[in-house]
Amino acid sequence: MPQERPSTGMKVGLEIHQQLASGHKLFCSCPAVKSEDLPLSFERTLRPAQSETGKTDPAAVFEFSRHRVNQYHWSPESACLVEADEEPPHPINEGALETAVIASQILGSKVIDEVHVMRKIVIDGSNTTGFQRTASVGLGGSIEVDGVRVGVQSVTLEEDAARILGEDSKKRRFALDRLGVPLVEVALDPVEGSPEFVGRVALQLGRILRSTKRVARGLGTIRQDLNISVAGGRVVEVKGVQRLQLIPKVVEYELRRQVGLQEAAVELKKRGAATSGFATKEVTRLFSSTRSSVLSKELARNSAVLCVAAPGFQGMFGWEPSPGVRLGKEIADVARASGLGGVIHSDEFEKQGVSSAEAASLHAEFGGHKGSGFVLVAGPRGVAEAVCAGIVLRLQAATAGVPAETRAATDSGETRYLRPRPGAQRMYPETDVPMIVMDPERLELSRRSLPKGWDSEVVRLEREYTLSRDMALKVYDSDLEEDFERITKETGVQPSVAASILAEAPTRLAREGLALEPLGLEVLEEVISLIGSGRLAKEAAIDVMRAIAKGSSADVESAVVALGLGAVGEEEVLVAIERVIARDRGLILERGERSFSPLMGELMRELRGKADGALVSRLLKKKMDEVRGSG
Repeated sequence: MPQERPSTGMKVGLEIHQQLASGHKLFCSCPAVKSEDLPLSFERTLRPAQSETGKTDPAAVFEFSRHRVNQYHWSPESACLVEADEEPPHPINEGALETAVIASQILGSKVIDEVHVMRKIVIDGSNTTGFQRTASVGLGGSIEVDGVRVGVQSVTLEEDAARILGEDSKKRRFALDRLGVPLVEVALDPVEGSPEFVGRVALQLGRILRSTKRVARGLGTIRQDLNISVAGGRVVEVKGVQRLQLIPKVVEYELRRQVGLQEAAVELKKRGAATSGFATKEVTRLFSSTRSSVLSKELARNSAVLCVAAPGFQGMFGWEPSPGVRLGKEIADVARASGLGGVIHSDEFEKQGVSSAEAASLHAEFGGHKGSGFVLVAGPRGVAEAVCAGIVLRLQAATAGVPAETRAATDSGETRYLRPRPGAQRMYPETDVPMIVMDPERLELSRRSLPKGWDSEVVRLEREYTLSRDMALKVYDSDLEEDFERITKETGVQPSVAASILAEAPTRLAREGLALEPLGLEVLEEVISLIGSGRLAKEAAIDVMRAIAKGSSADVESAVVALGLGAVGEEEVLVAIERVIARDRGLILERGERSFSPLMGELMRELRGKADGALVSRLLKKKMDEVRGSG
């Protein structure tokens, strides 16, 4: 059973976005492939507009305030006029819709009688249209994890966003190859439990979706969004957790951050800190001779220096109620989200080169109120003013504890500020796509395609390849199950060895802090092939992979040569055994079979990476028997 943390009242709502292996995109016939060459491009600037109710989405307003141009790169291989928003959407991908129906049926959701495609406002640039097409397919249902029933809220079919290539303060660059690829989104009811339990819930849901054999595999094909809150706090949306292993880390960090912000709010209230009336002034003239490298760098570019005064916040920006949680960091994140790095708060004035005289002049400028904190913002005037407005909003929320906002997950398992939470009125009908009636015949055809379940597939791997339950699960949970079966058959390598290299060794190297990007499938397959051909001992595989991950070797062949890991034959193994036995003959006669372990350890240290352990063991036992027989 999951262990809840009653002192925090943490709740986590999980949304899984899984790309589908449906051949082509959701509303056009372009293949769902990644294009390495993107020769064409165009630019767009998206603007917010009022909804039919006269309201403007706060997230849309924030994105527009960043004043950034969106540049889209594309290839006719993977995109067309639909992605460029120069042509209406084509009829919906029927295969993708069927997969969404199957996913709904597996989860026990009620398939909606009429599927209506909607437009969801998104103006962060990831959609050329300014909206994402999305359609609810199923409602309700549940999954079971550790004996706990977790409710399913909805199953939705939607199009994926464009792939981000890079960004700076003025421009964001996207690739259109991913835009429009079909996704199934499954939203679960909030769960109460440990961060590890949340990770197991995501794992279980991912396994269920993979059991359909209709989902895409590989990094980036599945993303988790988390809606996290603690007792008395507002919901924080964390987007884009790509690795399942990061979910517990992200939840743990957000829990620590939100509890820390609540503690900071309590302290601010004790001090009588302001909740409104935060004054903002331009103070460029006060820093004309500053020694602060941050400020002088911006002033050299003819930037402005603005200051926000925060009564009652003195000493609070640098205070850490929880490890790594500081209001100063929260403020800096707001600035970075607008592409501005020139932000200094008063608790770090000395560290950042702001003199005591400059600090005193700031106090005088704002009326000399005791206990005030200050935030300096340096940058182009328009950007700095927008950042100051965002900082004022964040300061106003500080005494309330945890603000509702959207954050992004980082590779280290932390989160960073992205934008305010979107409003509730950001969905409206897609008038270019007709509704789809889910008649009984369509639903019956989908039921006939329901898979047996993921557990039966794990049992098959155990049985057919003589794998342990744990190893079979690792293979299934990796994105390489089909590759494992193919490589095992092609190379003749022992299945447990191939499984370990494909599904276990990369995780081990990741725990060592090494990047896994250099260890693509081609590299892993080549390592296994060398083992199958006898050119590399299986014990050396991890060393070869480590060398490539570290960047000390460019490929498998160079790693084998650099590490001196060419496999030795039986003759050379026998020579090493004879040498060890000649030195430790007395130990063998004295301890008999009990001498095997120390001798084997000595040999493997000498031969590691050059000889198969099973071969060394067999030959050593044979020679030891000969020694004991000759007495």
